[in-house]
Amino acid sequence: MKTLLLFFTLSTLPIWAAEAQSANPAVLDSLQRQLALTEPTDTLRVLLLDELCWNLSHSDLPRARTYAEQGIALARKLNYPRGEARCHNDLGTCLTLAGSADEALRQHLIALRIFRSLGMKKSMGYAYNGMAKCHILHNHFATAARFYHMGLFLAEQRHDSADQALFLTNLADVAWQQDSLKQANQYIRRALLLFAVVNDLSGQANSLFTLGKVQARQHQPDSARMSLLEAVMLYRVLGDGYGLSGAYTYLSKVMQAKKELQPALDAATLGMRYAQQVGSPERLQNAYQQLADNYAALGQHQQAYAMQQRFQHLRDSLMTEVNTRAMAALQSRYNAREQEDNIRLLTQRQKVTQLRAERDEDRIQLLGVIVGGLLLLVAVGSLLYGQLLRSRQELAAQHQLVAAKNTALEDAAQELRQLADSKARLYAIIAHDLRGPVMAFTGVTELISFYQRTNDQEGLRHLPELVRESAQSLNGLLDNLLNWAVSQTGELSCHPEHLYARDLLSECYELFQTSAHSNQIQLQYDADPHLVLYADQNMARTILRNLVSNALKFTPTGGTIRLQATPDTTDPTQVCVSVTDTGPGMPISQLKQVLHPQQPQLRASNSGGPVQGTGLGLQLCRTFAECHGGTLGMSAGPEGGAMVWVTLPVAGKVLKVDPTQSQSSFQAHTAA
Repeated sequence: MKTLLLFFTLSTLPIWAAEAQSANPAVLDSLQRQLALTEPTDTLRVLLLDELCWNLSHSDLPRARTYAEQGIALARKLNYPRGEARCHNDLGTCLTLAGSADEALRQHLIALRIFRSLGMKKSMGYAYNGMAKCHILHNHFATAARFYHMGLFLAEQRHDSADQALFLTNLADVAWQQDSLKQANQYIRRALLLFAVVNDLSGQANSLFTLGKVQARQHQPDSARMSLLEAVMLYRVLGDGYGLSGAYTYLSKVMQAKKELQPALDAATLGMRYAQQVGSPERLQNAYQQLADNYAALGQHQQAYAMQQRFQHLRDSLMTEVNTRAMAALQSRYNAREQEDNIRLLTQRQKVTQLRAERDEDRIQLLGVIVGGLLLLVAVGSLLYGQLLRSRQELAAQHQLVAAKNTALEDAAQELRQLADSKARLYAIIAHDLRGPVMAFTGVTELISFYQRTNDQEGLRHLPELVRESAQSLNGLLDNLLNWAVSQTGELSCHPEHLYARDLLSECYELFQTSAHSNQIQLQYDADPHLVLYADQNMARTILRNLVSNALKFTPTGGTIRLQATPDTTDPTQVCVSVTDTGPGMPISQLKQVLHPQQPQLRASNSGGPVQGTGLGLQLCRTFAECHGGTLGMSAGPEGGAMVWVTLPVAGKVLKVDPTQSQSSFQAHTAA
């Protein structure tokens, strides 16, 4: 009974309808367990092999092809044409994703013939769909559109709204590639209506993705951004990493066109992260290419070159695999033709031998000796040729082994150099940042001696406060040094939890209000009471302490420091925590130098003189923000001075804040 139920479930599953399929480990595990329990002569085994092929088609192409080929062989053995046709069609899909369009088209044609003989119109439509994708690889868009129309016609005959929406989405994509944007817009909006009728979230997400691409080509970046963000939300609901990778990557392209370079880089990074999760070569290529464009636009040419190199390496590896399969097919055909020629040649020689045998027996014997000698030479030549091929293969394997070892040695040497550089940088930081507090303590001892000699009681009363400030400064530096050193070794772990943003800012306010009051600096904070972060509490506190401490150093007497937490306008999954001061600020030319983690930083102090530092606090803030998947940035404040912000993940529901209302209802807290 269980076998019959599973057979019915698999046979009615729309295995070709989804345009973006990522491997679900739970589904794969379930299918493999069922496969192990199925009898070798059960047709259900063919369907299980086909399902495994489809689920792995976008993440592990070699395994997917293996399952499809096993399913075809078993279906032929069991005389099960329905299962054979399904395996041929899914094998064609795998070959299309690998870039082998001609071989994929042959598999789809075999499947189409079997489906047509069985009268399976729905499956015929999926075969047309696969054939269209093969022609798209050759840029034969008109032919691809014709096959999509044939599939759409079959779906309309069957009144199948889901399949109609699928083919309309594909027609929109072809029209988009041909720059027929008006027609593409019509197709995709029809598809969206049909997907909404059948409540197909996956189809709606794919249609919104295509609509965003069409709108971007129509120079409607705002509409394109909205469509892509809606697609992202649906992909998140579905848990579709393949779709998320494509949507984020194209969203990055739209943002880059609008000159929003940093958000574009963040979106491309998310696209790369999801592409690596699903393991799709196609999505990885697109993500590498987009990251290279983002880094180039930001002027980070070294990172852009690295991304371009990874893109080229991945594309070359895929093309090598395709070429290898093509060469194997050509070699097979060549061997078959060579055998036919040898057979034909031997037949002709036998006829000649028979004719000569009738004329002269001695000539027959002589001809037999000649033929035997030729055969011996052929055998010896074949043996020598085989040995030569084996020798070449062994030599190639040795070269690959040596190359792999050289690569491993280079990687190890690079890691050692990075470790040495990191250690030297740590020594420099310790030597530089500890000098100030130690010199402060030395100055306190000299003041004690001076006040005692001059019997200055007023000065002696102020000494405990100076000692306390020096001790707090030294304690903060040691805390930063310890955290930075631990983060560099990789032993610092992040334990995120739900934190109210307002509570974090209030705690930091209470910590620094005394120092702010003593320096006659106004300290303010503001955050929505319902805004909740999902972050490590200690890391979040350390980030705020460092940002506020830096602001206090560079804010003159009578200045203002403002702490604020608001939802990130570029990414709804992030919260922007900022610290803005009214200090002297810095020129734009020095912003990149400040944000660069390898260079010393220079900023004017509140007294007007330069203050030179290693920037350990900002490096630590950057490291902790990246542990949460966020970023650190700096710019000029709206009223002068400097504004430093970090982005941290949001938890729960994020309330939308009206900027004008936020400005008017800003609650100021002044250290008094």
